Amino acid sequence: MDFVLIVLQSGVATGTVLLFATIGEIFAERSGILNLGVEGMMLFGAMTAYKFSAITGNAWLGVLIGMAAAGVISQIHAFISIHLQADQVVSGLSLNFLATGISLVLGEGLNSLKGVLTFPSYSISLLMDIPIIGRIFFTNQSILVYIGYILIPLCWYFIYHTRPGMHLRA
Repeated sequence: MDFVLIVLQSGVATGTVLLFATIGEIFAERSGILNLGVEGMMLFGAMTAYKFSAITGNAWLGVLIGMAAAGVISQIHAFISIHLQADQVVSGLSLNFLATGISLVLGEGLNSLKGVLTFPSYSISLLMDIPIIGRIFFTNQSILVYIGYILIPLCWYFIYHTRPGMHLRA
């Protein structure tokens, strides 16, 4: 049972990255933009975050710089698809390939970096006592996982319950 528990806890921890990208893509889709370059943006942001957290010794600063780097790629997509009226599928896929290639070139040699920081893991004692689910979702998880837990209902509320009939626009 412990092996299964560890696998499920790891799945929650590693899936949080996809949660953040999914929430961002939900807002993009609600505004009418199809963004097929999310994977490349994630890769470019992750490479940048890893590199800057190793250089500065601060994992939070690395995450902020990685988010900004992925945001720059998304602004390129926004400019191409909104202002230049280009096809969103072609723009997204092109930026996906571009960001993947740039990440491979600029990320060369990052495997040899030593001492890259990680975020501390926490357990929420009251919630981890819930049978099975508590041990999976609330035992030894990173602070980013808990931030993801908070973002889910906040984004749901923002999208569906703020000013009925309001639509996001790009």
